Amino acid sequence: MNTGPLVSVIIPTFNRCSVLGRAIESALKQDYQNLEILIINDASGDSTETVVKSFDDPRIKYVLHEKNRGLAAARNTGIRNSSGEYITFLDDDDEWGYRKVRRQVQTFNHLDPKPGLIFTNGFSEYENGLIIRNKQGSGIAFDPGRDRFFPLRVLVSPPSSWMIPKAVVADIGFFDEEMFNNWDDGDYLVRVSFKYQTYFLNENLVIWHALANHVNMINEKLIRGKEVFLRKNLDAMKNDASYLFRFYRAMGKDTLKLDKKKARAFLLKAFRMRPLDLSTIGKLSKTL
Repeated sequence: MNTGPLVSVIIPTFNRCSVLGRAIESALKQDYQNLEILIINDASGDSTETVVKSFDDPRIKYVLHEKNRGLAAARNTGIRNSSGEYITFLDDDDEWGYRKVRRQVQTFNHLDPKPGLIFTNGFSEYENGLIIRNKQGSGIAFDPGRDRFFPLRVLVSPPSSWMIPKAVVADIGFFDEEMFNNWDDGDYLVRVSFKYQTYFLNENLVIWHALANHVNMINEKLIRGKEVFLRKNLDAMKNDASYLFRFYRAMGKDTLKLDKKKARAFLLKAFRMRPLDLSTIGKLSKTL
């Protein structure tokens, strides 16, 4: 019988009944069984509730939002309703390998001092390969007392790979709901990393599935989320000019089809940082 600490699994979902069952099943099939599984239905208009009720397991807790509030708010509802010593997140279109929770709990137990977050490697269906490639073995990926680069330079794995002690979550607080569905996870990861060590467990324990309406979808909400992220983190990003340049260039590329004036403003910032970068010049010419 599993007597380890209770782990809270938070699954936010919105209109994904076709894939939600796969995510739930992968949580239930963990070889670490001391779990509570909180499924937060963010006012879906499909058969999400029917899918959840098809699983007969007392560890499942179902919470319904009366109106759609966004991914950040759904994750926060899961946090507020969680009881576990550790918090994990599983996006409704992703899937866990059966050892994922156990390996992270074991890793926390063997580390002193304990990090603020452990994230794992995994397979990206969209990239057709590991989420994090060409990385050496497991270890501290970011240490706020040691590293001066911006955390997202190396912390690129999505929330489905995370595990965080509840005490750290209580200290850091909730996801930023102003960001709604976009970049709230990157923002949270940065906030944890500026206060605690972040540990990379280099084991393939997550499958990140690719949905046509999900991967690399550029829209106004994504841009707004990235703009909020930039506003909150600009001072810290200025200490890592290489990362800031890449962020500005990516923002210019992302906004090109939506708002050429805004795209030009971001690309000009990138151009001033690296005036000889040909990719920036090429994108900038498309805003004219």
